[in-house]
Amino acid sequence: MITKEVMERLTSDTKDLFDFYDEKRLSKSKKQKSEDISGLLETAMEDLIDGAIAPKVDSEPDIRLNGSPVEIKTTADYKPATWRGGGLSKREGHFIFVTWNADENNNPSFFLAGIDLVQSDWNKGSDNYYAKTYGKKELYSNNDKVTFYHGSLEGYARGKQTCIRVHLSEI
Repeated sequence: MITKEVMERLTSDTKDLFDFYDEKRLSKSKKQKSEDISGLLETAMEDLIDGAIAPKVDSEPDIRLNGSPVEIKTTADYKPATWRGGGLSKREGHFIFVTWNADENNNPSFFLAGIDLVQSDWNKGSDNYYAKTYGKKELYSNNDKVTFYHGSLEGYARGKQTCIRVHLSEI
């Protein structure tokens, strides 16, 4: 689903966008940049994958791939690597989890993995926050069901605890 061409486009478009922000002295939060990266990925998929349509409407999935829903969840926080989903995470379908970082020259690196989920796969948010979450530990524990498109997860022991490290990759 996520091809080399899609990753090349996402990387190039992300760098161009972040350079534009710098040129125009626009300050963007990681959350805003994550939303923009999601939009760039939607566009790249629509342009480069046969059967992919990006409705660009909140009431619709991010992508319809040959009619099937695909949701994109993006975060810049690769240390905790927890993706959040609101009420629309009740949809069943394929979820693409994106984690990103950019260096001082706006060169981005990414982790992208996909998995089919149903509503009950998501963790309930806290009492103070509506969003449901899905984290790198859940992704790692379902490794056999995950398609790793770009980057990887690594499990390692710290005493008796298993820790998960997200490895971002550049193009």
